[in-house]
Amino acid sequence: MPLRPAADDLVALYRAGAAAVGEDLPWFDAHTHIGQNDPDGQKATAEEILAGLDAVGHARALTFAMHEPAGYREANDVVLDAAAASAGRLVGLARVAPTADGALDEARRCLDAGARGFKLHPRSDGFALTHPVVEQVVALAAERRLPVLFHAGRGIPQLGSAATALAERHPDARLILAHAGISDLGLLPSAVGRLGNIFFDTSWWHPSDMLQLFATIPPGRILYASDMPYGPGMFSAFAFLRCAAAVGTPTAALREMAGGQLARVLAGEDPVDLGPAPGVGVLGLRWIEGERVASYAAVALQLAFREVDPGEPIALARYACQSEADGPRAALLALVDRLLERAQQRLLDGGEGLDALGSVLAAGFLAATPGAGVPDVAV
Repeated sequence: MPLRPAADDLVALYRAGAAAVGEDLPWFDAHTHIGQNDPDGQKATAEEILAGLDAVGHARALTFAMHEPAGYREANDVVLDAAAASAGRLVGLARVAPTADGALDEARRCLDAGARGFKLHPRSDGFALTHPVVEQVVALAAERRLPVLFHAGRGIPQLGSAATALAERHPDARLILAHAGISDLGLLPSAVGRLGNIFFDTSWWHPSDMLQLFATIPPGRILYASDMPYGPGMFSAFAFLRCAAAVGTPTAALREMAGGQLARVLAGEDPVDLGPAPGVGVLGLRWIEGERVASYAAVALQLAFREVDPGEPIALARYACQSEADGPRAALLALVDRLLERAQQRLLDGGEGLDALGSVLAAGFLAATPGAGVPDVAV
């Protein structure tokens, strides 16, 4: 999936968002995977991850093993060898399963071999954050002021309380909650404000979750991420820039969020303080037409992931664009409708559901962020 070409309309939207920043950003992707044996069928090589970075013009990525049911030793070696051969473009994390025999020994071995921290996946590797080996891995990371990245998407019970407790007990560890920390995002802002070592990556696809992240979490704790091969960099970077614009993120903060802060975290340095979260008030009043479009776009994604035709929710999203609004919001709905129409045409031309989804998801993010304006693009 890293090499699935981005539709030209999505490319144009990303470039417009990047141009609006006014300067190049030090893009450093906090979340990519390498592996060939994940039971979900996804695969990616280091070469494909690098090609995915090149496709969007990004410099570097943090990478780690996909799920390996037979164990992680060989997979970790593949990751660390790829990082060593990448001229600094890839930085490797070691993945360990706390329930496996010798997990802590594997963590130590990988640090000695060049790993710059750890990736732990509670759901696929079957453990809770309260597992005693998780504590030991976090303590090991704290000894070297390194990060531990946790899968924090669906299916992680008591994520917030457990992560907060780990952060309190190990202040020199840097805990990164992947996928916008959606399992417990609403319960974490106060803890994040109190503690200096909890971060979130942006490898997620739903605009409501992403806007809550950008509005309620301090900008210095947000790290750009794509989730390649699951999430293409072009869409992920567009969504990141769009949400940042929606909450009024200054360019200086955006540089850190796009990559500067991650570089500090991996170097064991103190993170820079970029000020408080802007608060949900910056998002303004609800815009129901846009919310309808975004909700149908999310339904289309779920159907496509399950290899079900997403045509009906795409059509419903287009109906939601029919409005008596005028001014900038009418222009935004017209742009959104054109994106959805192009997605429909790709399906009619025989494309897979996923071929249409870049444009559909971009339409959803545009509709969910009217305060960020109307991009100057021709689609």
